[in-house]
Amino acid sequence: MADMTDMQANQNTAAAPTLPETVRELYLKSFPRPGLRSFVIGGVLLIILAWSLSGVQPDWVMITRGVPPLQAIYNFVIKMFPATYDYSDPTKLGPAALNLPIALGYVAVTIQMAIVGTLLGVILSLPFALLAARNTTPHPAVYQFTRLILNLIRAVPELIIALIFVSAAGLGPFVGVLALGFAGIGAKGKLYAEAIENIDPQQVLAIRATGAGRLQSFVYGVIPQALPLMISYSLLSFESNVRAATILGYVGAGGVGILIYQYIQLFEFDRLLGVVIIIVVTVTVIDRLSDFLRRKFI
Repeated sequence: MADMTDMQANQNTAAAPTLPETVRELYLKSFPRPGLRSFVIGGVLLIILAWSLSGVQPDWVMITRGVPPLQAIYNFVIKMFPATYDYSDPTKLGPAALNLPIALGYVAVTIQMAIVGTLLGVILSLPFALLAARNTTPHPAVYQFTRLILNLIRAVPELIIALIFVSAAGLGPFVGVLALGFAGIGAKGKLYAEAIENIDPQQVLAIRATGAGRLQSFVYGVIPQALPLMISYSLLSFESNVRAATILGYVGAGGVGILIYQYIQLFEFDRLLGVVIIIVVTVTVIDRLSDFLRRKFI
């Protein structure tokens, strides 16, 4: 009888309408009231901002006058329109060749560089990720040393790494692939390690309780949990490598950057706009495809 009374009381409580004041209090709790700690953090951030502004030395007079002048912007835009393209000669490429803009071939090479460079970076990053994750590293000293290596690689831009590989191995798209693959170790190794660290350890312990060894526990307990995030990070890295590969041509590492550099040096801004349009369309298609694959795997 007492149980029935308690059940009815719970039903009446659940059915009772919630007052607006109560709902408002619940929502306001998600935003903590500012206290001394908040003011201290805000003060530190303002000091950092002031220090940063003192380093860049902004010229407020120049900013108010307009940088660059509107007339210069207008003249530059006028030179870019209408967009024009350099076309390949079908007679030199065979009877079945199409008369397409040559920029498409350079963009295709850029995408190929990004694909192979991303795959190379993923393969090279996996051992570093295992050593840089706290729950899979064999020793804390190995963890600290691996993190230091990843920080060193991440501190060097792709363009500098490409210059090093160009001076060592010569010119060509494969040099750009090596630069993208090596530069990707720093970022992907760190992201993969964080994905491994955020797994649920209970699943690994459950597999170990069945008598599985360390390798089996890793294959069936760690990889299935970290794989969706690792795929997402890899797709994001591919998108970033497509944009990075367009710049590597400036140092002779292949891709559409060679064409961009040529048009800028010759002041052919109308042809430069044509290349930019092709790049924008390509990046948009890759972004939609990447989003589709990300929704499939995550």
